[in-house]
Amino acid sequence: MADRTRGITYFYPKAESTGYDEGLSNARFSILKRIQFNSILDVGSGCCNLHKWLKQNNYDVVYHAVDIRTDALELCECPTFTEIPNNKYDVVCLYGTVTYNINENAEENKRILLNLLETSKKVANKYIVFTVIKRENVKGLSLLQLVSYTKNEIEKIASELGSCIIDETTHTDEYIFICEI
Repeated sequence: MADRTRGITYFYPKAESTGYDEGLSNARFSILKRIQFNSILDVGSGCCNLHKWLKQNNYDVVYHAVDIRTDALELCECPTFTEIPNNKYDVVCLYGTVTYNINENAEENKRILLNLLETSKKVANKYIVFTVIKRENVKGLSLLQLVSYTKNEIEKIASELGSCIIDETTHTDEYIFICEI
């Protein structure tokens, strides 16, 4: 039987790894220019690239980071948590959270994302912003490595969160949601 214990460090061997180049990260984060906010919780923050983008773009907001990787959080210059704190934030972001198929169990990873979204909804005052991989563009080995969603699946998720705008053009391989709570 094959070993199915591909944890987060398999996909992100270094704490500063994000899986996205700077250009794509900037495009994803620029979605935030569509909304107004004073505080933000970055779930799955990694090494806090969103925080760096906010500072580069002169946002003066409260920023907190959450990640399961303490080595990545050590690279952040902000308050960090390993679980979603019981605070309130104008925006809760989940960029690329639960993208990789950890332990090759896509259904379990989808449940984890749904649970994170439910918890995020409890601490979001205004918006939840998150991304998922488009199933239509995933081929070959990537089907095993990525957790991807069909159009029907993402529409169901969006309907349960509230009023959502789904951006399909910023990145050809992922949907970006802006959901008003």
